[in-house]
Amino acid sequence: MWFNINMRSPVPIYKQIKRNIYKLLLRGEIKDGEMLPSIRDLASSIRVNPNTVARSYREMESEGIVVARQGLGYMIITNRNQIRKIILEELKKDLSDYLIRYQKLGVTLDEVLEVIKTLWKENKV
Repeated sequence: MWFNINMRSPVPIYKQIKRNIYKLLLRGEIKDGEMLPSIRDLASSIRVNPNTVARSYREMESEGIVVARQGLGYMIITNRNQIRKIILEELKKDLSDYLIRYQKLGVTLDEVLEVIKTLWKENKV
């Protein structure tokens, strides 16, 4: 399982792990019923503390993405639509602070949308 973790990112590592798993699910690279790597194996392969991976797995369990199986590890139990909803909710939370800050600076919604469209087209997002 390949993960893209950026140690310099302002996004916490546990969130990056979750986002990577979400991407793999949306692409169909991992499917409902499949087991995730053990906490220790994943932590070792991406060189992070096992507690960080455990936090990601616990959060995904509370979101209904995975279920812990005693002695076996964590198994995927969700579908793409559920992942999409979670991602969009996370996007909403992430953008909220930025939008409030720029709104206070007098930036209009149209200006924000134009910046987003430009970045999207340039693939800089």
